[in-house]
Amino acid sequence: MKHYTDKKFWDNYFQGRTLRPLEQTPFADIFAEYLTPNPTKHVFEVGCAGGIYLAYLAKTFGYHASGIDFSDEIEQTRVLFEFHKLSEPTLYKEHFFSFHPPHLYDVVLSVGFVEHFEDFQNIVRRHAALVAENGTLIITMPNFAGLQYAFHWFLDRDNLRKHNTRIMNLASFKNALTGLPFKIEYLDYYKTFGFWTERKNLAFWEKPVFWGIRKLGKLLQVTLGYDHPNRWVSPHIVYIAKKVKI
Repeated sequence: MKHYTDKKFWDNYFQGRTLRPLEQTPFADIFAEYLTPNPTKHVFEVGCAGGIYLAYLAKTFGYHASGIDFSDEIEQTRVLFEFHKLSEPTLYKEHFFSFHPPHLYDVVLSVGFVEHFEDFQNIVRRHAALVAENGTLIITMPNFAGLQYAFHWFLDRDNLRKHNTRIMNLASFKNALTGLPFKIEYLDYYKTFGFWTERKNLAFWEKPVFWGIRKLGKLLQVTLGYDHPNRWVSPHIVYIAKKVKI
């Protein structure tokens, strides 16, 4: 399967990142609506280096936390749990494609992972294979399609190439688990607008473009509100599916 990134990229991406307050965790509103506290449940995050999502779910919902990542920076996840005085997570430093889980999980989560691979259906089904009966699968990815594609092409082209933008649409998710015992509970774009770039230094001519995009976003948020999902400039896609009894 074609990978758009490698271990070196992710080691560099997470290296030296500061501990982030859990109160600032993205998608907290989605988690609150579709998950319930239960200290007997187990959550598993695919691509857990950094650890903010896994730590947030462990702290907020009381879940036993596990996760996998092949990056050396997976140790940041352990440090984050220690910082917030959470029970030590079970972490697997290995490749997801060779992983054999010791058991199935009540919640399986990945944030910004699936879009770095060519075979989208295969990668989503590998996530689904980890979900226990009546469990929940949550997958999010950035939306670099629509106008977002143009924004990133102008200002962050190298990072854009690290993403499979062809699968950044709702139809990709609708077809991903065809034939498997999953019921879609939520599938939509997330929020009205958001834009970021991984580049640290913009050229002088790029800065007006960047601020013009930001101003457009502010205008849309004032006009439409902050929660008006759309395929053109919404920053993310969120998919939630429940594994049902056959």
